[in-house]
Amino acid sequence: MDKHSLIVDSVAVRFGEKTVLSGGYITSSTGVVTGLLGRNGAGKSCMFRALMGGLKAEYVMVSIDGEPVNLKSIGRLVKYLPQSRLIPEGMRLHRAFELYGVNYWAFVNRIPKYSRFHDSYIWELSGGEARLAELYLILMSNGLFHILDEPFSLIDPVNIEAVKGLIRERSQDHGIIVTDHDFDSISSVSDNLFVISEGCTSPVRSREDLIRHGYLKA
Repeated sequence: MDKHSLIVDSVAVRFGEKTVLSGGYITSSTGVVTGLLGRNGAGKSCMFRALMGGLKAEYVMVSIDGEPVNLKSIGRLVKYLPQSRLIPEGMRLHRAFELYGVNYWAFVNRIPKYSRFHDSYIWELSGGEARLAELYLILMSNGLFHILDEPFSLIDPVNIEAVKGLIRERSQDHGIIVTDHDFDSISSVSDNLFVISEGCTSPVRSREDLIRHGYLKA
């Protein structure tokens, strides 16, 4: 198995007079799940959107295996699940799987209830049902790295462990970055952690780091 590394560095994002990020940084590598923590408004989603080219940043540097990456082509190498809806409401579910090159029936083998959604429009699914399908699409699509922004949002508690199992499974030969408000799920599925505070990213080595950066209370 080839191993790859991703570095996202020096991310700076400003909205008017407000600086959201001044030193955004995160890394990912094959075989590792990296968790990103931060309070609401800390800039987690902004960093991901800047990385994917969907948000204009004052500065962002991205490299894979030590080589700079053009953000115009990064979507071929990095797959991104945003907080917002990924699949258009008016698209049939099986069509989304076709576009992403993912086998729909392999998904049904994992979660049999989706056999009845093959021809359904996305608007016909509940929020949690659509989210689970979108998560599977991103994780199973071709790419070296997968970024999941709030993958546990709307997911039925009965499926949380299945989602964590899928993340761990895919991390065996991909690099995965995950952020979510579900601290227990993020900390249990991640091999290492970062936290964003006051516009900058720092590694987390202990609970004290999370307290010092204002993520947890003492």
